[in-house]
Amino acid sequence: MRLNEIVLLGSLLLAQTLGADTLGFFEQKFSDLHFEKGTWSRTVELPCYLYAARVDGATVNVLRMGMGNLVLFKAKKGLTVTVCGSIAAFDEGFETGGPLPNGTPSNRIP
Repeated sequence: MRLNEIVLLGSLLLAQTLGADTLGFFEQKFSDLHFEKGTWSRTVELPCYLYAARVDGATVNVLRMGMGNLVLFKAKKGLTVTVCGSIAAFDEGFETGGPLPNGTPSNRIP
């Protein structure tokens, strides 16, 4: 390869790397969700539902697909969860606690 071709290829690879960014959310495949009562608003955007935290510390328990325990997620005001079928897409910024044993919901934050 000539030097010009190597430089061009290197600059293309560098441009793709510098242009990369996070998607701003993460997904969980679930079999059950439990949103803390009174702390979430829900908007229908067919075929999905959009849940937004109305207060700091709003929680949602997720029973992940194929797992026997709930995972607790805590949100700051304004963070959203988009639910489509059995997939929930969480905004970045959620805090997570340890799994709750035996799929039992809990109101306490670890």
